[in-house]
Amino acid sequence: MRLLFFAASMLLTFLLTLALPLSPLGATAPAVCLAVGDSLAVGIGSTLPRERSAAAILCRWSGEFFQEQTQLVSVAVPGERTSSFLTGDQLDRLRETVETARRRGSAIRFVMVSLGGNDLLALRDAKESERDRLFAEFQATVGEALAAIRRVVGEVSLLVLTLYDPTEGDPGAERSDSWWIARFNSELRAQASTVGASVVELEAQFRGHSAEWTWWPVDVHPTNEGYEAIARQAWRVLGWDREPPEVRIERPQDGEQVGRRYLTVRAQVTDAGGVEQVTLWVDGQEVGTLDPLPERGEWITLWETPWPRVGPPITLEVRAKDRAGNEGRAAVRLERCGE
Repeated sequence: MRLLFFAASMLLTFLLTLALPLSPLGATAPAVCLAVGDSLAVGIGSTLPRERSAAAILCRWSGEFFQEQTQLVSVAVPGERTSSFLTGDQLDRLRETVETARRRGSAIRFVMVSLGGNDLLALRDAKESERDRLFAEFQATVGEALAAIRRVVGEVSLLVLTLYDPTEGDPGAERSDSWWIARFNSELRAQASTVGASVVELEAQFRGHSAEWTWWPVDVHPTNEGYEAIARQAWRVLGWDREPPEVRIERPQDGEQVGRRYLTVRAQVTDAGGVEQVTLWVDGQEVGTLDPLPERGEWITLWETPWPRVGPPITLEVRAKDRAGNEGRAAVRLERCGE
Protein backbone atom coordinates (compact mmCIF):
# COMPACT_ATOMS: atom_id res chain seq x y z
CA MET A 1 0.00 0.00 0.00
CA ARG A 2 2.84 2.41 0.88
CA LEU A 3 4.58 1.63 -2.44
CA LEU A 4 1.36 2.39 -4.29
CA PHE A 5 1.05 5.69 -2.47
CA PHE A 6 4.67 6.55 -3.26
CA ALA A 7 4.00 5.91 -6.95
CA ALA A 8 0.86 8.04 -6.88
CA SER A 9 2.67 10.78 -4.95
CA MET A 10 5.56 10.81 -7.46
CA LEU A 11 3.11 11.06 -10.34
CA LEU A 12 1.24 13.91 -8.63
CA THR A 13 4.47 15.80 -7.98
CA PHE A 14 5.54 15.30 -11.60
CA LEU A 15 2.22 16.61 -12.86
CA LEU A 16 2.33 19.57 -10.47
CA THR A 17 5.85 20.36 -11.64
CA LEU A 18 4.68 20.29 -15.24
CA ALA A 19 1.76 22.47 -14.18
CA LEU A 20 4.14 25.28 -13.27
CA PRO A 21 3.25 27.46 -16.25
CA LEU A 22 5.83 28.74 -18.67
CA SER A 23 5.71 32.53 -18.68
CA PRO A 24 5.40 34.61 -21.82
CA LEU A 25 8.48 36.65 -22.67
CA GLY A 26 8.73 39.56 -20.24
CA ALA A 27 6.03 38.21 -17.89
CA THR A 28 6.66 37.28 -14.27
CA ALA A 29 6.45 33.57 -13.51
CA PRO A 30 4.02 32.56 -10.74
CA ALA A 31 5.59 32.35 -7.29
CA VAL A 32 5.93 28.87 -5.81
CA CYS A 33 5.02 27.67 -2.31
CA LEU A 34 6.40 24.33 -1.12
CA ALA A 35 5.05 21.79 1.38
CA VAL A 36 7.53 19.21 2.68
CA GLY A 37 7.36 16.36 5.19
CA ASP A 38 4.45 14.24 6.36
CA SER A 39 0.66 14.02 6.30
CA LEU A 40 0.18 17.32 8.11
CA ALA A 41 2.09 19.07 5.33
CA VAL A 42 -0.18 17.27 2.84
CA GLY A 43 -3.33 18.44 4.63
CA ILE A 44 -4.75 15.05 5.68
CA GLY A 45 -7.82 15.60 7.83
CA SER A 46 -9.09 18.57 5.86
CA THR A 47 -12.01 18.12 3.51
CA LEU A 48 -10.00 19.24 0.47
CA PRO A 49 -6.21 19.11 1.09
CA ARG A 50 -5.18 20.87 -2.12
CA GLU A 51 -7.18 23.92 -1.01
CA ARG A 52 -7.55 23.62 2.76
CA SER A 53 -4.16 22.42 3.94
CA ALA A 54 -2.18 24.99 5.92
CA ALA A 55 0.31 25.35 3.06
CA ALA A 56 -2.47 25.88 0.50
CA ILE A 57 -4.14 28.55 2.63
CA LEU A 58 -0.82 30.28 3.29
CA CYS A 59 0.04 30.18 -0.41
CA ARG A 60 -3.29 31.78 -1.30
CA TRP A 61 -2.75 34.52 1.31
CA SER A 62 0.74 35.09 -0.05
CA GLY A 63 -0.63 35.65 -3.55
CA GLU A 64 -3.18 38.13 -2.23
CA PHE A 65 -0.54 40.01 -0.25
CA PHE A 66 2.02 40.28 -3.05
CA GLN A 67 -0.70 40.60 -5.72
CA GLU A 68 0.73 37.80 -7.79
CA GLN A 69 -0.13 34.34 -9.04
CA THR A 70 1.02 31.53 -6.77
CA GLN A 71 1.45 27.79 -7.22
CA LEU A 72 1.52 25.30 -4.35
CA VAL A 73 3.66 22.22 -4.91
CA SER A 74 3.59 19.52 -2.23
CA VAL A 75 6.20 16.77 -2.18
CA ALA A 76 5.10 15.63 1.29
CA VAL A 77 4.41 11.96 2.01
CA PRO A 78 1.93 10.73 4.67
CA GLY A 79 3.73 8.52 7.17
CA GLU A 80 7.13 10.11 6.54
CA ARG A 81 9.62 10.07 9.40
CA THR A 82 12.85 12.02 9.59
CA SER A 83 14.87 8.88 8.84
CA SER A 84 12.73 7.87 5.84
CA PHE A 85 12.90 11.45 4.56
CA LEU A 86 16.67 11.08 4.34
CA THR A 87 16.62 7.65 2.71
CA GLY A 88 13.53 7.99 0.50
CA ASP A 89 12.91 10.01 -2.64
CA GLN A 90 11.11 13.05 -1.18
CA LEU A 91 14.33 15.06 -0.94
CA ASP A 92 15.13 14.30 -4.59
CA ARG A 93 11.65 15.40 -5.65
CA LEU A 94 12.08 18.59 -3.65
CA ARG A 95 15.36 19.25 -5.42
CA GLU A 96 13.79 18.68 -8.84
CA THR A 97 10.88 20.99 -8.02
CA VAL A 98 13.20 23.77 -6.82
CA GLU A 99 15.38 23.46 -9.92
CA THR A 100 12.34 23.61 -12.19
CA ALA A 101 10.99 26.68 -10.40
CA ARG A 102 14.32 28.46 -10.69
CA ARG A 103 14.69 27.65 -14.38
CA ARG A 104 11.29 29.22 -14.98
CA GLY A 105 12.09 32.28 -12.93
CA SER A 106 9.59 31.53 -10.18
CA ALA A 107 10.24 33.05 -6.77
CA ILE A 108 9.93 30.56 -3.91
CA ARG A 109 7.85 32.36 -1.30
CA PHE A 110 8.14 29.83 1.50
CA VAL A 111 8.83 26.20 2.34
CA MET A 112 6.61 24.68 5.04
CA VAL A 113 8.07 21.63 6.79
CA SER A 114 6.22 19.19 9.03
CA LEU A 115 8.39 16.38 10.39
CA GLY A 116 8.51 14.55 13.70
CA GLY A 117 4.86 13.60 14.13
CA ASN A 118 5.34 10.04 12.91
CA ASP A 119 8.56 9.69 14.92
CA LEU A 120 6.49 10.61 17.95
CA LEU A 121 3.68 8.21 17.06
CA ALA A 122 6.25 5.39 16.89
CA LEU A 123 6.69 5.78 20.64
CA ARG A 124 3.01 5.13 21.34
CA ASP A 125 3.18 1.32 21.51
CA ALA A 126 6.87 1.05 22.40
CA LYS A 127 8.34 0.04 25.75
CA GLU A 128 9.99 2.74 27.84
CA SER A 129 13.51 1.65 26.95
CA GLU A 130 12.56 1.55 23.26
CA ARG A 131 11.13 5.05 23.51
CA ASP A 132 14.51 6.41 24.55
CA ARG A 133 16.15 4.74 21.56
CA LEU A 134 13.54 6.07 19.14
CA PHE A 135 13.89 9.58 20.49
CA ALA A 136 17.68 9.36 20.15
CA GLU A 137 17.17 8.29 16.53
CA PHE A 138 14.96 11.32 15.97
CA GLN A 139 17.60 13.57 17.52
CA ALA A 140 20.20 12.15 15.17
CA THR A 141 18.14 12.60 12.01
CA VAL A 142 15.96 15.70 12.37
CA GLY A 143 18.87 18.12 12.20
CA GLU A 144 20.27 16.34 9.18
CA ALA A 145 16.86 16.44 7.47
CA LEU A 146 16.39 20.17 8.06
CA ALA A 147 19.95 20.92 6.95
CA ALA A 148 19.36 18.96 3.74
CA ILE A 149 16.18 20.94 3.05
CA ARG A 150 18.01 24.22 3.64
CA ARG A 151 20.78 23.25 1.22
CA VAL A 152 18.23 22.45 -1.47
CA VAL A 153 15.97 25.50 -1.12
CA GLY A 154 18.62 28.09 -0.31
CA GLU A 155 17.90 31.38 1.43
CA VAL A 156 14.12 31.39 1.32
CA SER A 157 11.59 31.54 4.16
CA LEU A 158 11.76 28.12 5.80
CA LEU A 159 8.93 27.34 8.25
CA VAL A 160 9.21 24.42 10.68
CA LEU A 161 6.04 23.32 12.47
CA THR A 162 6.23 22.09 16.04
CA LEU A 163 3.91 19.36 17.30
CA TYR A 164 0.62 20.06 19.08
CA ASP A 165 -0.70 17.95 21.94
CA PRO A 166 -4.27 16.78 21.25
CA THR A 167 -4.48 15.27 24.76
CA GLU A 168 -3.70 18.69 26.28
CA GLY A 169 -1.87 16.94 29.11
CA ASP A 170 0.80 18.18 31.51
CA PRO A 171 4.23 18.41 29.84
CA GLY A 172 5.79 18.42 33.30
CA ALA A 173 4.52 14.88 34.02
CA GLU A 174 7.68 12.89 33.33
CA ARG A 175 7.45 10.11 30.72
CA SER A 176 3.86 11.04 29.83
CA ASP A 177 2.79 11.59 26.22
CA SER A 178 2.76 15.34 26.80
CA TRP A 179 6.26 15.20 28.25
CA TRP A 180 7.52 13.42 25.14
CA ILE A 181 5.83 15.97 22.88
CA ALA A 182 7.63 18.73 24.77
CA ARG A 183 10.97 16.98 24.23
CA PHE A 184 10.33 16.55 20.51
CA ASN A 185 9.39 20.21 20.23
CA SER A 186 12.51 21.28 22.08
CA GLU A 187 14.62 19.38 19.55
CA LEU A 188 12.69 20.80 16.61
CA ARG A 189 13.25 24.34 17.85
CA ALA A 190 16.96 23.78 18.39
CA GLN A 191 17.55 22.24 14.98
CA ALA A 192 15.39 24.82 13.20
CA SER A 193 17.49 27.56 14.75
CA THR A 194 20.66 25.87 13.52
CA VAL A 195 19.56 26.16 9.88
CA GLY A 196 18.01 29.62 10.21
CA ALA A 197 14.42 28.40 9.94
CA SER A 198 11.43 30.09 11.56
CA VAL A 199 9.51 28.01 14.08
CA VAL A 200 5.72 27.89 13.90
CA GLU A 201 4.65 27.12 17.46
CA LEU A 202 1.53 24.95 17.56
CA GLU A 203 1.38 23.43 21.04
CA ALA A 204 0.30 26.60 22.83
CA GLN A 205 -1.82 27.64 19.85
CA PHE A 206 -3.84 24.39 19.89
CA ARG A 207 -4.16 24.05 23.67
CA GLY A 208 -7.81 24.52 24.57
CA HIS A 209 -8.93 24.03 20.95
CA SER A 210 -8.32 20.32 20.32
CA ALA A 211 -12.05 19.56 20.25
CA GLU A 212 -12.69 21.81 17.23
CA TRP A 213 -9.23 21.97 15.63
CA THR A 214 -8.44 18.23 15.55
CA TRP A 215 -10.24 14.92 15.03
CA TRP A 216 -8.97 13.65 18.40
CA PRO A 217 -9.56 11.06 19.85
CA VAL A 218 -10.51 9.41 16.55
CA ASP A 219 -7.52 10.84 14.70
CA VAL A 220 -4.64 13.22 15.46
CA HIS A 221 -4.91 15.29 12.28
CA PRO A 222 -6.35 18.82 12.18
CA THR A 223 -9.79 19.75 10.92
CA ASN A 224 -10.34 22.55 8.40
CA GLU A 225 -10.38 24.99 11.33
CA GLY A 226 -7.15 23.53 12.65
CA TYR A 227 -5.35 23.94 9.34
CA GLU A 228 -6.52 27.54 9.11
CA ALA A 229 -5.17 28.14 12.62
CA ILE A 230 -1.79 26.71 11.54
CA ALA A 231 -1.78 28.95 8.46
CA ARG A 232 -2.62 31.99 10.59
CA GLN A 233 0.23 31.26 12.99
CA ALA A 234 2.63 30.70 10.08
CA TRP A 235 1.52 33.97 8.48
CA ARG A 236 2.43 35.86 11.63
CA VAL A 237 5.80 34.12 11.82
CA LEU A 238 6.62 35.10 8.23
CA GLY A 239 6.38 38.74 9.31
CA TRP A 240 5.59 40.10 5.86
CA ASP A 241 2.57 42.13 6.94
CA ARG A 242 3.62 44.86 9.36
CA GLU A 243 1.05 47.50 8.45
CA PRO A 244 -2.26 47.79 10.32
CA PRO A 245 -5.57 47.89 8.44
CA GLU A 246 -6.83 51.26 7.27
CA VAL A 247 -10.18 52.05 8.87
CA ARG A 248 -12.61 54.80 7.88
CA ILE A 249 -16.02 55.12 9.54
CA GLU A 250 -18.67 56.03 6.96
CA ARG A 251 -21.70 55.98 9.26
CA PRO A 252 -22.41 57.57 11.69
CA GLN A 253 -20.45 60.74 10.99
CA ASP A 254 -18.39 62.66 13.51
CA GLY A 255 -20.56 65.04 15.52
CA GLU A 256 -23.83 63.33 14.61
CA GLN A 257 -26.58 63.19 17.20
CA VAL A 258 -27.79 59.87 18.60
CA GLY A 259 -31.50 60.43 18.12
CA ARG A 260 -32.94 56.91 17.84
CA ARG A 261 -32.69 53.46 19.37
CA TYR A 262 -30.70 51.81 16.56
CA LEU A 263 -28.01 53.21 14.29
CA THR A 264 -26.22 51.58 11.38
CA VAL A 265 -22.45 51.50 11.79
CA ARG A 266 -20.58 51.09 8.52
CA ALA A 267 -16.83 51.26 7.98
CA GLN A 268 -14.42 50.93 5.07
CA VAL A 269 -11.59 48.57 6.04
CA THR A 270 -8.66 47.68 3.78
CA ASP A 271 -5.52 45.63 4.40
CA ALA A 272 -3.07 43.97 2.01
CA GLY A 273 -2.74 40.91 4.24
CA GLY A 274 -6.45 40.32 4.77
CA VAL A 275 -8.83 41.56 7.47
CA GLU A 276 -9.40 39.03 10.23
CA GLN A 277 -11.94 40.74 12.49
CA VAL A 278 -13.68 44.12 12.90
CA THR A 279 -15.10 45.08 16.28
CA LEU A 280 -17.25 47.93 17.61
CA TRP A 281 -16.28 49.78 20.77
CA VAL A 282 -18.31 52.38 22.66
CA ASP A 283 -16.58 54.54 25.28
CA GLY A 284 -13.74 52.04 25.54
CA GLN A 285 -15.94 48.93 25.84
CA GLU A 286 -16.34 46.28 23.14
CA VAL A 287 -20.02 45.92 22.26
CA GLY A 288 -20.03 43.73 19.14
CA THR A 289 -18.56 42.88 15.77
CA LEU A 290 -19.12 44.13 12.24
CA ASP A 291 -19.94 41.80 9.35
CA PRO A 292 -18.33 42.10 5.91
CA LEU A 293 -20.21 43.18 2.83
CA PRO A 294 -18.91 40.86 0.08
CA GLU A 295 -16.50 42.39 -2.45
CA ARG A 296 -16.98 45.95 -1.19
CA GLY A 297 -14.36 46.27 1.53
CA GLU A 298 -17.12 47.50 3.84
CA TRP A 299 -18.13 46.17 7.24
CA ILE A 300 -21.50 46.81 8.85
CA THR A 301 -23.57 46.25 11.98
CA LEU A 302 -26.64 47.59 13.77
CA TRP A 303 -25.79 49.29 17.06
CA GLU A 304 -28.31 49.58 19.90
CA THR A 305 -27.68 53.10 21.21
CA PRO A 306 -28.19 54.46 24.74
CA TRP A 307 -30.96 56.79 23.45
CA PRO A 308 -32.93 58.52 24.95
CA ARG A 309 -30.58 58.90 27.95
CA VAL A 310 -28.86 62.25 28.32
CA GLY A 311 -25.22 62.52 29.19
CA PRO A 312 -21.78 63.34 27.86
CA PRO A 313 -20.74 62.73 24.22
CA ILE A 314 -20.16 59.14 23.10
CA THR A 315 -16.91 57.90 21.55
CA LEU A 316 -17.69 55.25 18.94
CA GLU A 317 -14.67 53.34 17.69
CA VAL A 318 -14.12 50.68 15.03
CA ARG A 319 -11.07 48.45 15.47
CA ALA A 320 -9.84 46.08 12.76
CA LYS A 321 -7.25 43.31 13.05
CA ASP A 322 -5.50 41.63 10.14
CA ARG A 323 -4.16 38.07 9.94
CA ALA A 324 -0.79 39.15 11.30
CA GLY A 325 -2.38 40.65 14.42
CA ASN A 326 -1.86 44.29 13.41
CA GLU A 327 -4.68 46.56 14.55
CA GLY A 328 -6.07 49.70 12.93
CA ARG A 329 -8.59 52.06 14.53
CA ALA A 330 -10.91 54.92 13.70
CA ALA A 331 -13.29 56.83 15.97
CA VAL A 332 -16.08 59.39 15.87
CA ARG A 333 -17.57 61.50 18.62
CA LEU A 334 -21.38 61.46 18.89
CA GLU A 335 -23.71 63.82 20.74
CA ARG A 336 -26.54 62.48 22.84
CA CYS A 337 -30.08 63.62 22.09
CA GLY A 338 -32.18 62.61 25.08
CA GLU A 339 -35.60 63.51 26.31
